[in-house]
Amino acid sequence: MGKVMIYGANGYTGKLLSERALSTGMDFVLGGRTRDLLQSAAAALRTPYRVFGLDDPGRIDSSLQGITVLMNCAGPFSRTAEPLIEACIRTGTHYLDTSVELETYVLAEQHDLSAKGANVMLLPGCGGSVATFGCLVGRALPHIDNVQSVDLALHVSGSMSRGSAITASEGISAACLQRHGGKLVAQDATNTATFDFADGRGPVTCVPVTLPDIVTIHKFFGVQNIRTFANASGDAFPTGDLNALPDGPTAEHRAANQYDAAIILTAVDGKVSRAAVRLLNGYTLIAIASVEAARRVLVGDFQSGFQTSATLFGFDFIGAASLA
Repeated sequence: MGKVMIYGANGYTGKLLSERALSTGMDFVLGGRTRDLLQSAAAALRTPYRVFGLDDPGRIDSSLQGITVLMNCAGPFSRTAEPLIEACIRTGTHYLDTSVELETYVLAEQHDLSAKGANVMLLPGCGGSVATFGCLVGRALPHIDNVQSVDLALHVSGSMSRGSAITASEGISAACLQRHGGKLVAQDATNTATFDFADGRGPVTCVPVTLPDIVTIHKFFGVQNIRTFANASGDAFPTGDLNALPDGPTAEHRAANQYDAAIILTAVDGKVSRAAVRLLNGYTLIAIASVEAARRVLVGDFQSGFQTSATLFGFDFIGAASLA
């Protein structure tokens, strides 16, 4: 069996994935740019590490030697995904990440053919909300004919990690997008929608946000009209000095703050189908499901090019890992 590199391992999400990987007995190394932080993380886990930045393609390539799967946890992904995707294609390394940034998925789609030529898989968002929505939509589609549109909503509860908050704040000024008629177009940010997450709160108002499912649900399920929304409770979207935030929520905080996902499918004839699922806290879910995705790729469960977990691993992939 091959080896996994967890890049960005000194960040909050990277630490959670590393701890999960260690608990499963996975053969992995840590990767990152800051020697002192990475060395400390590696010592705590008694795991090898490799220090390299992303401004030298040759250094990236040499650092990926002997690596079968690269798990990129280093956000903002607008800065890290492209050099790592290109390096993975050059070195024959499968690329997985924890991104929910639209640009990462657009980038993966743009590199689809070159990745196929190198027999390399690009699997962004391998274990989080993107995998969840793919599984929900995949299970719902057979029960409704001639789907006209799909609306998706994520309920986020509890606090963010410092890195996630900074990444989210950098994306606030970006255009709010939807998929309409197969094309990415602007979405009116005031055009709210109502979803019932089946969590006891009843119907709640959700605001439009740009989620990468407007790429994945279109590419892998052929849906031409897709809108994405979010609903937050607690201190899910912090304000003020984000650099002063703690690394991320404690295990107890994560256990007390679950996420929810809901979808609405509308057919051409107006028939509507709804589904919702309660999830583990997003950070816990990402750690568990992303490590499981990497494990499956290590044993040969992959397809070259741009892929998504739901269609690659099956619509029950999230399954017990995501259900609270």
